[in-house]
Amino acid sequence: MSERRFSTQGVLLAVASGFLAGVLLVAILGGAKGRETETVTVARTVTVPAATTNPGTVIVTTAVPDLVGERLNVAKERVDRAGFDLDVVGGGLLGVIVESNWEVTSQDPAPGGQLEQGSTVEVRIARR
Repeated sequence: MSERRFSTQGVLLAVASGFLAGVLLVAILGGAKGRETETVTVARTVTVPAATTNPGTVIVTTAVPDLVGERLNVAKERVDRAGFDLDVVGGGLLGVIVESNWEVTSQDPAPGGQLEQGSTVEVRIARR
């Protein structure tokens, strides 16, 4: 019977080769797995009946707030919230510097009436 002897270098070379082959196999299979991922998009068409509308313009009206006796800054806020523009008449020689120092003495149109939003409310003011 013949006796076989293995050298240490040969054994280490065989182990290293096997290890590298395993690493390459895992890298190839692991990378291929990531590329095999498939995205599927499903589209579905649904027909919805159209809404029926009457052609034309919708006019929104709002009640005119009572501004007489209010400070000018408060009157401006109330008119703005109601959706109106404000035209201020008065203010003295230098004009209005501090709005809270001025009071609304009259208004046109009168409070409580309906007015289209975007319309102008005119107020006259006097120093408090």
